[in-house]
Amino acid sequence: MGIKEKIRRVFKVINSKQIIAVPQFVDSNKMLHGKTVLITGGSGGIGFEIARKCIQSGAKVIITGTNKNKLQECVGKLDSKEVKYMVFDLNDVSSFESKVKEAAAAFEENVIDVLVNCAGINPKKNFFDTQEKDFDLTMDINVKGTFFISQVVANYMIKNKVKGHILNLSSSSALRPAWSPYEMSKWTIRGFTKGLADILIPYGIIVNAIAPGPTATPMLGMNSEDDLDLQNNPSKRYATPEEIANLAVMLISDMGNLVVGDTLYATGGSGVITLHN
Repeated sequence: MGIKEKIRRVFKVINSKQIIAVPQFVDSNKMLHGKTVLITGGSGGIGFEIARKCIQSGAKVIITGTNKNKLQECVGKLDSKEVKYMVFDLNDVSSFESKVKEAAAAFEENVIDVLVNCAGINPKKNFFDTQEKDFDLTMDINVKGTFFISQVVANYMIKNKVKGHILNLSSSSALRPAWSPYEMSKWTIRGFTKGLADILIPYGIIVNAIAPGPTATPMLGMNSEDDLDLQNNPSKRYATPEEIANLAVMLISDMGNLVVGDTLYATGGSGVITLHN
């Protein structure tokens, strides 16, 4: 290689701009150090545990939901100065811009580094009994709300040059035949995750999803202390919210920077290796 080629390559390296920086491995308690995380549905089973794990990993957290009393109770349980709450209705799209500005201003850093779309509902009705209001409400929260809050936060990140993360909560239902609004919504989230990742990676914003299988949450009338036995799952048990939260933290930390547009399935094999269950 001639001297001119060597010089040209050196200048190319100097002038290049990495979209995604190479992470340096750190203490697990500092994986999210310096980051502020906004979590929709942060008072629910998985959302609450993601909030707890984010705080333990060094982040500041804003949890949102529609029930002020429940949010206040959750903040009390988390017992940390690094968590705040906001009443946030995902049906009210017109309020999203002002709510995101409010969330960014919640801490002195005045930034949102991570959005976790954890809010979702499941009417749990069979195909023949599902009514229009059930369909509309499920799609409004699980799909429309996720779409537009992601849009507002993405625009915020781009404007403020934040190379952040967006994490969607999907489900193993995204792998199954979709005859219910809930399953249809999770199929949509699966595709939206790929599309959003494609649009945002040029700005250094990383988008992924995590898809739990059967998990011991209030949505199933359970908690982590219950009997987790589940014989029709290849792993023979339910997941715990804590397990899902650990995976979420990895994906929104710099350790997950090269996982882009993917969905991490945490199903115990349900729907992944056994489509017939």
